[in-house]
Amino acid sequence: MSISQDRLNYEQVDKELEHIQDLNHEDRRKADELAYSLYRMAIRFGTWDPQEIDLTEDKKHFATMDQQKRDYLIHFCTGFWNAEENVAVQFCPWVMVAPTTHQQAFLSTQLVEEFKHTEFFERYFKEVLGVDRENKVQNIVHDTLDPRGKQLIQAIEEGPESREAAMVEGMAHYQGIIEGVQAMVGYDVYEAVWGQYNLLPGLREAFKNIKRDEGRHVGFGLRMLKQFSRKPEHAERIRRVYEEYLPAMLIRYDQQVIVNGREIETPVEVQGKDRIQKMFDRRLKDILGNQLQQV
Repeated sequence: MSISQDRLNYEQVDKELEHIQDLNHEDRRKADELAYSLYRMAIRFGTWDPQEIDLTEDKKHFATMDQQKRDYLIHFCTGFWNAEENVAVQFCPWVMVAPTTHQQAFLSTQLVEEFKHTEFFERYFKEVLGVDRENKVQNIVHDTLDPRGKQLIQAIEEGPESREAAMVEGMAHYQGIIEGVQAMVGYDVYEAVWGQYNLLPGLREAFKNIKRDEGRHVGFGLRMLKQFSRKPEHAERIRRVYEEYLPAMLIRYDQQVIVNGREIETPVEVQGKDRIQKMFDRRLKDILGNQLQQV
């Protein structure tokens, strides 16, 4: 396949993923059909290698960056590394609770991709940042994944109704909140703080690939939540999960930023709390629509 043809195919994939994530566009595919389509997309277009991304320019940029931007980059990438690793080691219950083989097959690609994202950030710290990740970065939404995973495992043994209810809450928590709001805001923050100044092209390439991976995850999760929300009891579950974790997401951008034992100022471009609130409002409105006023 030629480079131009390969690029064209990826452009088409990105357009399709944008369409899937935009719940204003109707998608009549049933869950298994959508899951299988995204599974095939992951097989064909999700095989990028974290070790092949060129980090040469990132090393130069980091070496000449002002101290505040360097320190905030360490803080920022710590949050992503922690998040990807935390999900990677705890995602199996999300695969297991899915009711069909096609859905489990698609979700299994997500499990592999979370480990791949983790590998990239481990490499980035080693080869570009040259330090270990910080240990004072709060990510409360991720801290609750362990009990959520245990809840999913327990629900598998309790029958189809409990299993479906647990799946709704699990998807709202992970694909809806963590990936659908928190991670998407993270990409925007990268672009605002470094990307718009043409800094860190290796990190930009990684985020492009990670965002494509997570576009599949989020697209499936949002479409499933939209279908589940037709039942009033599930609409209420979705709203409750979203509202439960909004304060925790806001804390991530309201916390004291400490790097190498010293407090640093957050770059003015971040505007994390505003970005979180806007994405949160958009996701909840897209999923629940007119039901938002009823639940």
